[in-house]
Amino acid sequence: MRRSWLVFAALLAGACAVGQPAVPLNAFAAGDLAQVEAFAAQQVADGPAENQALVHNVLAQCELLQGRVDEARRNFEVAGRIMGSWSTGGGEATAAILGSESSKTYKGDPYEQAMNAYYLALCFFWKGEPDNARAACKRGMLADAEVGDEKFQADNALLFWMAGRFSIMLGSDDADGYFGEAATAHAFAIQHGARGVPNNDVLANPRRGNLVLVLECGMAPEKYAEGGQGELARFRPRPHPAVAARASIDGRDLGVASLLLDVDYQARTLGGTEMEGIRKGKAVFKTASTVAGVVLLDQASRSKGDAARTQAIAGGALLLAGLLTSTSADVRHWPTLPSTVHVLTADVAPGDHQLTIDFLDARGRPLPQFRQHTLVTVPASGEAWHLARSLPPVAPRAPSVP
Repeated sequence: MRRSWLVFAALLAGACAVGQPAVPLNAFAAGDLAQVEAFAAQQVADGPAENQALVHNVLAQCELLQGRVDEARRNFEVAGRIMGSWSTGGGEATAAILGSESSKTYKGDPYEQAMNAYYLALCFFWKGEPDNARAACKRGMLADAEVGDEKFQADNALLFWMAGRFSIMLGSDDADGYFGEAATAHAFAIQHGARGVPNNDVLANPRRGNLVLVLECGMAPEKYAEGGQGELARFRPRPHPAVAARASIDGRDLGVASLLLDVDYQARTLGGTEMEGIRKGKAVFKTASTVAGVVLLDQASRSKGDAARTQAIAGGALLLAGLLTSTSADVRHWPTLPSTVHVLTADVAPGDHQLTIDFLDARGRPLPQFRQHTLVTVPASGEAWHLARSLPPVAPRAPSVP
């Protein structure tokens, strides 16, 4: 009896869900990266163990946007190791079956795993390791296309294009293969509802330029629960004025960047198929168990002797299982991701240059509050990459690193 109660208590404890960290998104959108970084660091130190990958990603993102590449890489690597491990302990698995999905360790949806790989690739490149940068891209491609034993159409054009650029740096002969996959992935995504245009300059001229601008716009979608039992995990966009970007260097207009990744589309689909996180099995089990339990208890009240006792025990067990089973979807998500990622490449003379980045609204008008000026150094050989986000420039931003 005592052991049974201990098991019961353990199941109840395991059923407790771990909630979405209260990341100060208003501060992030206002450009106050220091406040968001402090929150994430506190959560890394004292927050729930189940949320460590999520808060390490937020912390690393703040560090990267402030130009602290080595610190960012270490935190992205910590998050990536957690997100890339698919083993769970027996207690954790039990809690996820009988409790909320968010009682498990957060490993992220496929699009979040792919975004972790994207940021790691940038960090490795800036560390002078294009081989590791390309390997990170490959890991992101797998996350985008393979879930468990199922395979889906890879449609993250950005990762394929980046892998092609890193292959050129490595002197590898597979760059054109990656560029071809990037064009295929982009066309597939557009056909299935991603934002962007079928043909863009970056994919048409994938080798062009010794200056690469990676420009992130907007805020990632919000994940929320819906359905009669909260069993549907869905996404809704977060409004933001910046939807595109353009740049100039030393006063020379470089044009509008090409949209290579629609994060909102990636979040709500997998291989072009709408993915709502429907957990039908648990919902059906909960309903069937509860109804069957009530029926058996009603029959027990009308029966006598051993039959009544058996029906009461079975009915009580089914009713309890139904009551203990939570069908709530896991709505934890990485909220500081961008909504879209754009790329602009240009051939620029080696040396120091003044770069100006303008983020644009839906009508193509510059948004003065997001304008950024920075100095970029283009090397005599190789190329320089610069990352920018549509945030007010109230804090240091990630430098270009040749």
